[in-house]
Amino acid sequence: MPETRSRTILWVGAAATALAAVFFPHLEAVKNEDRPIWEFWPHDREGMILVPLIIVLTVALFALLGGWAWSARTGSNRPARVGLVCAILRLVGVLAFWLSAPIILGGLGLTLGLEGQRRAGTEGRGLQALAAIVVGAVAFVVGAGIWVLA
Repeated sequence: MPETRSRTILWVGAAATALAAVFFPHLEAVKNEDRPIWEFWPHDREGMILVPLIIVLTVALFALLGGWAWSARTGSNRPARVGLVCAILRLVGVLAFWLSAPIILGGLGLTLGLEGQRRAGTEGRGLQALAAIVVGAVAFVVGAGIWVLA
């Protein structure tokens, strides 16, 4: 049962991150293009391609990388390490903000950091998990800020 609960947390993180990665760019369109906030699904060709792509990319990244990190049973606290790497990669993601990479990688880093923090008592790497949480949260906020303030 604990494994099912842990996977649920991973998928909640994936869903929240995918929604945010689509929602914050939408806020930018509301602000700069006078689009109604309730008109969530894009009506332009670019948005029709990018929105599903962003959702699929987010779910795939959480499933593959997040699932791999989550399934480690060796006592190495892989979620803390992978979360930290994802959170640091958000720096590169800022260059690709139009794909919501900082939000996606920051969300993954934050989610894995939280799991790493939960495992830190028995597997160690508590500081890496904390760093993944902090850097992931900053990446998420920076990515959202880019869309809101752009």
